[in-house]
Amino acid sequence: MATANLMTMLRIHKRLINSAVFWSWIFNFVRLASGIILLPLVLHKLSTADLGMYYVLLSLAALSALIDFGFGETIGRFITYAMGGAREIQAQGLPKPGNSDTPNYTLLWELLAATRVIYRYLTLAVLIIVGIWGTYMVELRIHETSSPLITRLAWAATLAGTMFDIYANWWCVYLRSLNEVRAAARISVLVMVVRLAVAAGLLCGGAGLLSLPIAAVLSDGLQRWLARARCLALLKNYPPPGKIEVKKIFKIIWPNTWRVGILAFSGYLTVNANIAICLGVFGLTANAKYGLSLQLMNIASTMAAVWVNVKRPLMGQYLARHDQASVRQILWPRLWLQNITFLFLAAGVVFCGAMLLQWVGGGKEILSVDWLAILMLYTFLSLQYTTWTTLMATGNNLTYLWPTVATNVLSLILSLLLVYFTKLGLGALVLGPLLAGVIFNYWYWPAYAAKEIGTTLCHFLFLGPKVKSGS
Repeated sequence: MATANLMTMLRIHKRLINSAVFWSWIFNFVRLASGIILLPLVLHKLSTADLGMYYVLLSLAALSALIDFGFGETIGRFITYAMGGAREIQAQGLPKPGNSDTPNYTLLWELLAATRVIYRYLTLAVLIIVGIWGTYMVELRIHETSSPLITRLAWAATLAGTMFDIYANWWCVYLRSLNEVRAAARISVLVMVVRLAVAAGLLCGGAGLLSLPIAAVLSDGLQRWLARARCLALLKNYPPPGKIEVKKIFKIIWPNTWRVGILAFSGYLTVNANIAICLGVFGLTANAKYGLSLQLMNIASTMAAVWVNVKRPLMGQYLARHDQASVRQILWPRLWLQNITFLFLAAGVVFCGAMLLQWVGGGKEILSVDWLAILMLYTFLSLQYTTWTTLMATGNNLTYLWPTVATNVLSLILSLLLVYFTKLGLGALVLGPLLAGVIFNYWYWPAYAAKEIGTTLCHFLFLGPKVKSGS
């Protein structure tokens, strides 16, 4: 009996270790734990003024995601097509399938060379844009910090780290797009643990504002080294072509890249606009309540989305072969696992969140149960929209761009109207985005995307991935 139990445990352990979902969850847990562990150290080791500067540096480092402007996502999509054997890529729509399922290594090398050049220019853009804006922001209040010299050094390290981050991270995106999702997740977990350990050690050692930038530079260097080595090892038996036309690749990549960039920028502005409204109208205490509630729901959504996200590179390969049936077979069980996982986690936030916060202490609050339930509905519908539109993007179709931008603008308008002309309070910031999405995006695009993989939404959800013959 004991031997059988041991063998069962070993099989479970082996399955977990080899699971991309497991490692992606571990990464999310480590990222969350990093905030929980580092926050008390930051609060204890930094003065109030230095803490304010710490958040300025964090916000400046976050700008690198916007400067990427969709290149990472678009290039990753074309890599999956090359892995699926596509003969060539095109700016819009799916590529023509190759004669076999063997990866197109010539195209993979061409994309690698183009990515190197593109991210060199993006790194230069970080230096110019973030460098100028960041220097202004830092110098604006630098005299209030405990040591202007340390603050300037911390800003220089932050800028260097942000530049290195955008140049180093694309290797991990490339590796993941090669369908090496588990390897990429393992590297990300290791890098996050190293970053946490170095930052905590430096904070305890008195490095102050320099702690996190130095930790970021070191961990990003480790990530680039590991991911680059793995990518080149996978390509080593297939030599690169003699001549690579980077400009030609860029012209194919750009049309959908700027669309992804506008989507990201629009979403970023909408989220931050709601936070600005909350802060300006209701104050810091209310902003903490709204922000914490939103963060908890986003954690539930992020954890649930792992079920589908780990299979996106493989679905991209099947779409490159125009094999919609295989896409349906992969997506159907994982979509249900995603939705069930989210509902379980989000229900825990709605019904147990306030009680857990009281147990943890600190006097922190979240929204009331009724508004949390509405926020849960909004996050669930947003998750469905994101899942299906990302599938459309995997098929190189971004027709949802301008309706999404219009919905984001409408969301902001509705939030403002509800805040100023009703007595809903913080609920206005929950109801506005929900109403804007329900009008069109939340029902139209899932149905549209389901047709693109040869089915209907209701049939796919409730009758499974198989399509009736003749339909």
